[in-house]
Amino acid sequence: MSKAELLQEYKNDVNNLRKCAKELNISEKEITKIFKECFKQLDQENASSNENESNAQKYFSTILKIFLIFTLISICVYVLLNVHQPTSSIVLRNVQGLIYPGLKVLRFLSVPVIKRFPALTGLYDESCLVENPYFYVSDMECWPCENVHSVIDLTGFDNYSLYQSGTPYIVKTQQKEVLFEKLKELYMSNKNVFHDEADKIKSTNSSISNIQELFSISVESSTHISWRINKMAPGRLIRTLFPRPYIISEWSGQSIERYVMIDGPKADPYVLPNPECSYVIITQGAGERTIILKPSRECGDVCRTVSVILKPSYVLWYNWWYWRPISLPTRKDLSEVSVSYVSSYC
Repeated sequence: MSKAELLQEYKNDVNNLRKCAKELNISEKEITKIFKECFKQLDQENASSNENESNAQKYFSTILKIFLIFTLISICVYVLLNVHQPTSSIVLRNVQGLIYPGLKVLRFLSVPVIKRFPALTGLYDESCLVENPYFYVSDMECWPCENVHSVIDLTGFDNYSLYQSGTPYIVKTQQKEVLFEKLKELYMSNKNVFHDEADKIKSTNSSISNIQELFSISVESSTHISWRINKMAPGRLIRTLFPRPYIISEWSGQSIERYVMIDGPKADPYVLPNPECSYVIITQGAGERTIILKPSRECGDVCRTVSVILKPSYVLWYNWWYWRPISLPTRKDLSEVSVSYVSSYC
């Protein structure tokens, strides 16, 4: 509809309103007064709307200026601290004495937040809150995986120097079979510890979201469950089922973080996590899983992919600087639930 047609329609509506008002015995003066009041109300509403838009633009402009100033100051400080050595020395010399008092004040200020959100205390035990997915070592040497064509079996070898080389290998240990029922028995005997300190579960089954649900229903054939443990008390309990393999020196320090992977016989393939320490062992407690070791991004051009079938009591050793493991089902005719234990040593 054109502007002329809209204007004509508006005039017709006004004339109709005047006609209806006259039929109701309303004088021409009163009709004009009513129209003026209506127009006045519309003008006030438009002015209020324009004022709100103006205020919003002012707020946005102020926030943008603050952000730009903060960014500029941050860049200047970064350049001074990393390029200008005298400034860097002066700042470090004067800031070091403030680190402990500053952290003490920060901890005092965080107490009300922790009381309001007690779940945040779980972050105290995290060595890394956010993993950098773009991490890349540009000049990493790849000779430890360059000539690897298969995962070798070093069971029975007494040359312990081979155990700490960069070559991935498997060994058969005295590890006792750890069925899912055995995990359940350990959980039932130590419910309070696991509920309080190791309740982190990731599952492909929507019915399993915590450790209580994990051990209250049966594991379906296509279900994958990752149980992460990163505290001392539940870690000690799990080590009663998965003791240190003989290939690991007593002088090696075990990471607190560890995983128990529970997989149905038809669970989909998944990438194993990168733990805290670089030397990783996967202990197979029950069932079978095929582990594919893909070279890391840094070594993908010179190293090749290898794989191995991990059977009960066998331990796979590798260095995650060079390998990215993928776990997948071994055969379609298997019916046993797989239980794998992932830990790392420094």
